[in-house]
Amino acid sequence: MADLRAFLRWAEQMKGQGVSPFQLAPTDIEEYCSFLKVGKNHAPATVNRRLQALRKFYHLAVEEGWTDTNPAEQVSLLSETVSQRSRFLTAGDVERLEDAVQRGRRRWVARDWAIMQVFLGAGLKLSELTQLRAGDVHLDEREPWLDVRDTGGVPDRRVPLDAQATEALGSYLSNRRALPGVEHLFVNRDGRPLSTRSVQRLLRHYARAAQLSELTTQALRYLFARKAYETSQDAETVARLLGHRHLATTIRYLRPSPASQDTSSVPEG
Repeated sequence: MADLRAFLRWAEQMKGQGVSPFQLAPTDIEEYCSFLKVGKNHAPATVNRRLQALRKFYHLAVEEGWTDTNPAEQVSLLSETVSQRSRFLTAGDVERLEDAVQRGRRRWVARDWAIMQVFLGAGLKLSELTQLRAGDVHLDEREPWLDVRDTGGVPDRRVPLDAQATEALGSYLSNRRALPGVEHLFVNRDGRPLSTRSVQRLLRHYARAAQLSELTTQALRYLFARKAYETSQDAETVARLLGHRHLATTIRYLRPSPASQDTSSVPEG
């Protein structure tokens, strides 16, 4: 019960008061596990215990007819040997990851490079990236930006794009091949919207090529948050960029890595 209450408190912080656990998808539970691992610095065994508690809860819910599916069953347990490197990406980690993408499959380099730069340069959640439409990308402005949508597909906030993300998106859009009527920005080889599972697979592929273990989209989001704070020195600005409703959530994102030598610039509250 304590694990379930902790999960519901997190869900209300992220999704708003009154959110039902039956409104949450596997991607939400993956994000919660990433929050526990990266934001709270919990050991894999602790994260797995909490995930198992959620699996049992949803299993009961299915048996009782409260819901049709168990979203926690679709989320993998963490390896018990997860390293600190997977929680806090270094500049060298990012360089190897980007190099792996650039050396990837020629047909998909432009798309996958754009995906990586959106994660690194805009700090989007996995679900937000797959919700993007081509019309949400504004590159012709003096200060390019993305319109980011919520889980319901409604524009939620505007995120500025850095030069590298702008260039990557421009290159991808000039080669994008989508089926008629498909508005989603990122598409698969059939021209249909790219799924969250497909994005997770391609990230795992490039992480292995870069010799990075347990890499998640959430780790890229944490990296963006810390860089955005270094630039702005304002936690509220970072909260707006990330779409956080509560500043306390953002503060957890700004926790310095173990390798950081100067923690004095990180806000305490």
